[in-house]
Amino acid sequence: MQIVLNHVTRMRGERICIAGVEPGSRRHVRPTTAPDELLTRELLSVEGGFVEPGVLIGLGNPRPTPSPPEVEDHRCSLRRIEPVRRLGGTDYLTLLDSLAGESLAEVFGEDLYRATRWKYAVDPGHGAASLGVLRVYRPPQLEIDRYGKVTARLNDPEPQAYATVTDVRFFRSDHKTPREDRVDDVNRRLGRGVDAFLMMGLSRAVGAPGNLHWLQVNGICLADRPLGERP
Repeated sequence: MQIVLNHVTRMRGERICIAGVEPGSRRHVRPTTAPDELLTRELLSVEGGFVEPGVLIGLGNPRPTPSPPEVEDHRCSLRRIEPVRRLGGTDYLTLLDSLAGESLAEVFGEDLYRATRWKYAVDPGHGAASLGVLRVYRPPQLEIDRYGKVTARLNDPEPQAYATVTDVRFFRSDHKTPREDRVDDVNRRLGRGVDAFLMMGLSRAVGAPGNLHWLQVNGICLADRPLGERP
């Protein structure tokens, strides 16, 4: 199996999560690995690896391990993950355009709901998708909150909503510190009307019983610079 990476996200410690689109089926696939084969920052292109949005990678023959809403999960060996080639910017934008939903409801279905006044979520064991691409009509606004988290104010839903941004490119090499320069740069370009796609995802529902799968922004792609180290 091969996928084009479009979700490259920060997790705790040095860990990252990756997911992409199988070119033929146009379905999202999230590779998962065993506890002794963790996906970490050393796989990123900026760290000397090959992982970044727009890279076609091979996964070998992964085994589907769906568990709603994470129906995209496929268990594979870290040793089998390898780069194939990098897409050009135009091809990458064309792929995203072919996948993009017009609304959160179209991307995630009826199981996505407003769990609080400002945030969307899905209940554990429900949902038909945990990954998707959202077409932007009214530009979101990125900000860094008082806890050092990058958040996005989503202006397309009515009323507006907020989601944590987990795109690894918005954080420095310590995997913690937000890159204020990149947040400001993306906001300026969105403000100028640059077309954009949001890679949307649902968080894992970890911890105490009753925890939810919260909506988050796994990646941002702007049409004027669709690929590269800087979003």
